[in-house]
Amino acid sequence: MTTPPGGGASRSDNPSDNVVQRTRAWTGLWVVVGGDAAIAAAAIWGVVKTSGTATTSSPVVAILTSAFTAIGTMTTAYFGIKSMSNTAQSYAQPGTTPQPGTTPQPGTTPPIKGDNDF
Repeated sequence: MTTPPGGGASRSDNPSDNVVQRTRAWTGLWVVVGGDAAIAAAAIWGVVKTSGTATTSSPVVAILTSAFTAIGTMTTAYFGIKSMSNTAQSYAQPGTTPQPGTTPQPGTTPPIKGDNDF
């Protein structure tokens, strides 16, 4: 392991931005899959517990509807946030990160599709 002249960690000791993004994507996906599985397990447990006690199927329908809504909402939120993050990163140009306290120059921000579409 080499240390730069000023001390501390060198660039070669740190993971690349691509590796970090890939790790974040997989971690987020596993969290969503785990959450979806937990919701499905809770729904199955609820259906099993209420299926023999009620004379109507109303509790079962309510449990399954709620579980479907929760799973759909969480999964959609993950993919929506991920796609917007990917879109924002594709517009960002490498090496043009403004320094704290500075104002970006006019014309450096890419136009948002649909701003001038009349």
